[in-house]
Amino acid sequence: MTPSELINFASNYKYNEKAPVAYSYYDKVCEMNVSVLLVKTVDLGKGKIGGITNQFLCWGGTYTYFEMTRGNLQSIAVVAEVVAGRATNYANWETVSNPGSELTRDMLVSVAKAISKHIN
Repeated sequence: MTPSELINFASNYKYNEKAPVAYSYYDKVCEMNVSVLLVKTVDLGKGKIGGITNQFLCWGGTYTYFEMTRGNLQSIAVVAEVVAGRATNYANWETVSNPGSELTRDMLVSVAKAISKHIN
């Protein structure tokens, strides 16, 4: 999935309150606990799987696309990430130049576990 495809997904995504939580953390800027939801999983074939997470912060939203080798939690990698500010109702999607740079190894593994558990 390219950044432009992720922007298209994010623009058309309908909120699902049943989406599983991939990980949670405390955001100091927003002064709130943030739950990062796994909003899509996909079987990419040839032993690869992918997933998209979504988080809403006080300033806007972020969608992140991950890929990994099925069964290998350590192989997870961030492929693309897009963000949008709340002011324009998420119409101003922008790509992140260094996607996933703020994620710790534990956060990545949590996402990998969620993708593995919820893949169709």
